[in-house]
Parts: sequence; structure tokens; C-alpha cells
Amino acid sequence: MSEILPFPTAALPRFGSILVSGADARDFLQGQLSFDMQRLTRQRLELASCNSPQGRVQAIVWMVERSDGILLIVPAELVDAIVMRLRKYVMRAKAKIESGAGHFVIGGAANDARPPRTHDERDGVSFIGWPVATTSSLIVAPTVTKLPDDAQFAADWLRAEIRAGLPQVYLQTHEAFVAQMLNVDLLEGISFEKGCYTGQEIIARTHFRGTVKRRMIAFQAACPPPSPATRIVSGEAHAGDVVDAVATPQGCELLAVISLTELQKELRLVDADGTALQRMPMPYEVT
Repeated sequence: MSEILPFPTAALPRFGSILVSGADARDFLQGQLSFDMQRLTRQRLELASCNSPQGRVQAIVWMVERSDGILLIVPAELVDAIVMRLRKYVMRAKAKIESGAGHFVIGGAANDARPPRTHDERDGVSFIGWPVATTSSLIVAPTVTKLPDDAQFAADWLRAEIRAGLPQVYLQTHEAFVAQMLNVDLLEGISFEKGCYTGQEIIARTHFRGTVKRRMIAFQAACPPPSPATRIVSGEAHAGDVVDAVATPQGCELLAVISLTELQKELRLVDADGTALQRMPMPYEVT
């Protein structure tokens, strides 16, 4: 495997995977995810949300098409729950849904610069241009591949994701947000022209009525990283909730879903010190 992975690599245990295979895999996922699966190709990484019938995001899904099926990349802690959720909807579809834990390991390759969102599969290894401003690519390899642990590399990866404004959902924020609150639409992860999918009615109504009242915004704070779902307040008002956070030498950087009406006010974390948040630039326009 060392011939296939020519760059220094490290494990990214925060990520897990789900493999959806079979003749009806694409059509099945078309009815479950927000992305138009007819646009999925083997050359490109795509983003989608997996939603409840009420339109609340159960998982943020990054996906690539491989020779063995469609691979969904999600937080490792959500894999089993999303596998069970998808299997409930299979019915007569010829689609097999299984955890990737017994098939794949996921890591990052340093100094492997690739165009964002590109996918190249070689000898069963997926090389993915992750959409962050680094020279690292995501690697999905067979489980026989040994990837060393490197806590600093994993933390740097998360920090790059936060600075890139990439959304995520964890156990604490399962079904806490509608997809547009996490900017999934701004990152080309929602099709408003495709047919029905689980949660589509609420997501489409939010779009066509122009009622996105909360958006994901980047901040920094002089405190340890808060957990996902930590409340953010403006005075006594609930202004938003933390999506993701990472430690930095100065404290932390984080993404949070914030009420747009509160965005220009002083925002503080609900913690022992009521730490103030300082807004950071986003790499794409948030409207």
C-alpha cells in the first residue's frame, strides 16, 4: 500500500463511512438526500444533507462514487444511526447499506495538493480534494492500510474545515437545524429542482418563501472550544448554537448557527465566564 500512498498520511478518526451499493443505490439515495444524485460522478466529491421527515438535518454527508458503490462520509459517531435510518426506507430497492468500518480507514495525506472536490480512485484507494485551503487530501483506503495517529494533524484538519465554513452535525446537534441554517444550499448541497426526498417539503418551503432566518457564521473566542449545541446569547436572548469548534493558541475558533437579527449584537457563549465571540470572515458569501 505504500506505493499507492506516496505522501505522509495520518488517521482522521473523527470520520466514518457508509457504503451504499446495488443496482438501485443511486435511485434510493435520490429519495433520501438533498443533492441531485443524477449529477454524481466518479470524478467529484458532493455534499448533501440527510434529513428527518420534518426537514431537520440528521447528518451532513460528503459522498463519492467508487467502483464498489457510493461512499457516504459522515462523523464516525453517527454511522450506526444513519445506517439504521437508511435501511428503514430501502423496502424493495436493490440497495445494500453497510457501515464502512469493516472496509475502509479514513485519513489525510499531507502535501498532496488536489483541486477541491475532485475524486480519483486507484487500486481501491480514494484520493479526495477536500474543500479546504490546505495542501492535504482526504484518503479512503482498505482497512489493511495502516495510518498513524497524529492528534495535531487531526486538529489542524478540523481548523481548516472551520475556516472553510464546512458544516457538520454530531450527536448533540442531531435534528437541531434545517439544512439552510448550515449553509448547505450555499455549498451546492441542495437541489431545488429534483423530485421528492425525505424532508424536502420543509427545505423547499424555507427556500421559496425566503424564510432563512438563521445562518452558520464563523467566530473566535478566548476560551477552550465549546461543545456542539452550546447556546449563544445576546443579552438574555437565545441567539444561536455552536456547530463545531477547535482549540487554537489564542482560545478557539468555531462555527455557529446565529439568528440574523442578533448577528450585529454582542454575542456570548453560555459558559462560566460568558465568553464574548468575535466574528471571523467566511470564505463564501452568507445571505
